[in-house]
Amino acid sequence: TTPATATTFTLVTPSPTATATEPPNGYPFGVQKGSPVAIANIYHPELGCHWMGVGGQTVDLSGGPVTGLIIRLGGAVPGIDLPELVMNLTGVALNYGRSGYEFTLADHPIASKKTLWVQLVDQSSIPLSPKIYFDTYDDCSKNLIIINFKQVR
Repeated sequence: TTPATATTFTLVTPSPTATATEPPNGYPFGVQKGSPVAIANIYHPELGCHWMGVGGQTVDLSGGPVTGLIIRLGGAVPGIDLPELVMNLTGVALNYGRSGYEFTLADHPIASKKTLWVQLVDQSSIPLSPKIYFDTYDDCSKNLIIINFKQVR
């Protein structure tokens, strides 16, 4: 028998500073029909008009819950100092369903016009949806913005 010989190879690993890229054929998730919608704060009735937020859920092609995905919140609201980027997971705010998420935006309603956005990403920060820009309102009957995501492919 012939003795074994060493085979050389190069292992290429991504740079730790690599940025996320979009999926090649578009996003697998989009906004569910009817989203975004502004309603009264129904999940924190004890806070009434002393709360403003955004929340929703993420479902798959058959309407089942998708948990463990990251929801990113970014942008700005006049008069509110939000961190540059805030993240949450689907499945942690069960008021919205088994795949619910929620962000508190302020301690009172504030009007803004498409200055805030949410986006669904995977555990590697690869976008699974486009950034969804939404309005907020200076109105206690519209201090909760519901944005639901649905798998589209």
